[in-house]
Amino acid sequence: MHGSIAPEHIVIIGDSLSTGYGTSPEEAWPRLLRHELHAASVPAKITNEAQNGAGYLTLGDEDATFASQISGSVNASTDVVVLFGSDNDAGQDPAELRAALTDALGEITTLAPHARQIMIGPLTGFDALESDVAMIRDQEQAAARDAGAEFIDPVAEQWVAGPDSPLLGPDGEHPSSAGQQFLAGKIRTLLDQHRVSSTG
Repeated sequence: MHGSIAPEHIVIIGDSLSTGYGTSPEEAWPRLLRHELHAASVPAKITNEAQNGAGYLTLGDEDATFASQISGSVNASTDVVVLFGSDNDAGQDPAELRAALTDALGEITTLAPHARQIMIGPLTGFDALESDVAMIRDQEQAAARDAGAEFIDPVAEQWVAGPDSPLLGPDGEHPSSAGQQFLAGKIRTLLDQHRVSSTG
């Protein structure tokens, strides 16, 4: 065995749930996750490509979509890709969204054949219509299943109980500081589970 382990390269693809919107970039869960892993002596490099307003189809800041985030950041050195969101695609045609999801996961497989793909659906939508969130979640779940990616459903798992949850900020949609810490813990658990199962 080598004395040092190469850091796990994790790429975050997402929207304002992952940028620190409503709190600050320093409080965003990807930054907190980096600190947690470092404190636990888990070698990791985290690249956060998330842009406010972005979706699989919807253009966000800097005209970013999840697809453009993937093409600009994922490569053969990528070990894990976490895709989180996006209720910004509310109102889109379900078939077009499904095609965009399939393309995004396929692009990751092309750029990083060995990378683990974790797709996390949108949080419970108190701003967006529940029917929109359910449509996005259902399309993501189906695309992930077909691509062999992992799918996590924050709605079914009740990550956020309601708009008055302490995990949400004043807008009732974006994570509060406590919410960012919660997300960092949840996603770290997902990463740790795989690390244990792949080495055990």
